[in-house]
Amino acid sequence: MGRKIKIGRNDGCPCGSGKKFKQCCEGKVDWNHVVRSNSSEWRNHLSVRGRNLFFLERVFTALQLDKEPAPKSLQNFKAAFTPAAVREINEAIVEMWPRGLDIEPLLRSSRVDVSGLYVGEYERDLLIRGVSRHSMYANKILLVDPFIHPLSVRDNYNAILHPEQFRTQTLKNIDIWFHLMPWIEAGIVEFIRTPADFDARLNWNSLLKQKQKFDENDELKRLLEESAKTKVEELKERDGIRMTVLSAPDEYIRKIFREAKLGTEKVDEDAFIKYVHELRKQDPYYLDPISRGDGKRGWSEFHITTSGASYDIAKLTASLTGSYLVTDLPTRWKEIELDRAENGIGTGEWSALAKAFHNLDLKYLDGLELTHALSLRNEGRLQNLRTFLYRVWRAAASGNPFGEQNVQHLADELTTRVAEAEEEWKQIDRDLIKWLGGEAAAGLLASGPLIASGNAAFLAASLAVAGSTTLITSTLKRKGFPEKFPAAFFMNLAKKSKK
Repeated sequence: MGRKIKIGRNDGCPCGSGKKFKQCCEGKVDWNHVVRSNSSEWRNHLSVRGRNLFFLERVFTALQLDKEPAPKSLQNFKAAFTPAAVREINEAIVEMWPRGLDIEPLLRSSRVDVSGLYVGEYERDLLIRGVSRHSMYANKILLVDPFIHPLSVRDNYNAILHPEQFRTQTLKNIDIWFHLMPWIEAGIVEFIRTPADFDARLNWNSLLKQKQKFDENDELKRLLEESAKTKVEELKERDGIRMTVLSAPDEYIRKIFREAKLGTEKVDEDAFIKYVHELRKQDPYYLDPISRGDGKRGWSEFHITTSGASYDIAKLTASLTGSYLVTDLPTRWKEIELDRAENGIGTGEWSALAKAFHNLDLKYLDGLELTHALSLRNEGRLQNLRTFLYRVWRAAASGNPFGEQNVQHLADELTTRVAEAEEEWKQIDRDLIKWLGGEAAAGLLASGPLIASGNAAFLAASLAVAGSTTLITSTLKRKGFPEKFPAAFFMNLAKKSKK
């Protein structure tokens, strides 16, 4: 018998959803019994967020990062990705997402008012850029876990059985997880798995259907070929040195150096090798090869490029989670566009808005961070901004909602609304300056952001000193400004980006 415990209605739900027990599992799961039983049953009742958080705990343990708050150096961090650690991390995937898991109810439990399912480029910085942008109006962003489920592939490609061949890929995936960990803890991002991980026939049929669709559609085929060519060039530029020079044995590099006659008076063979060694240390994804024990150098490794899920599987998953699809891949947008008339995934406004908003070339949007997403939620302004963006989109969109021209239309419309907010803010300042005079108004205007954010102490002090109807009116206008002009959110971003 386990220790006695009583979960209160206002306690955090043990499933890890981030909600109170009374708002989540009360009446559905007898957590008091589950916890007292001291069995592994509790894992069966974890929410998606709970599984994410438990997986991260297992990762920290596998990499021995639980023994220190953070790795002392990049070298120490990379060295932690041993075959044993890689095996343990992938075992945690199976533990959190076991073969017999009923995935559909779990995915349905992640439903919120507005959520986006991202199925696009999984290069870390691009992925975070997409999450940051779409979190400005979506309650939640769902991402398909970049890890291949070990039990969904043949033994030859199973990272539990062959961890030495997945060290670099595991490092890249964990890098994504760690960068998005604060978003997971905040309940804004969740890594999910799709039904295809638990149904081999479903996965195979989806692949066949995708192949047939692209074979029969010349436009999709052309976009795919163009995207593939672009991707190859990007990989060469981003990973070319790592995949060729850094991964080559020193002996081979020395041979090439001599044959190409690269030596100069300032750079000899040894100096060049020393430079390569330094590049290896600085590269975030280069891992020193490990001995195979048979006299051979290192192991060949798998390098995996993913977009999360095929379109068919993404549609199915989105229907379970109640999400719209968002991507940064031209072929995927075209699939959504072509399919929008046949099912509810692409027919709504959110996917079309998501495409335009994702592609907006407005520098201040590149500065979006978790703090912005949290402030919108903590201040209760997310719904207001979402409604505003929807109205702006409806005013901007014309013709085909997925047409490229709508990106510029949305940019123009949003810029106009921001300019209107700026003018209104300036008018409030002009009215106050006109009444108080320049010097007296300057001190008050300097504290304008405090008033606008609802700082009660400053408001009370201002009224006590001035005792003026004009000042009261000005103060109240500032305080209610974000509600009346949601574009003020982007106005403040634009101002900060200019500093």
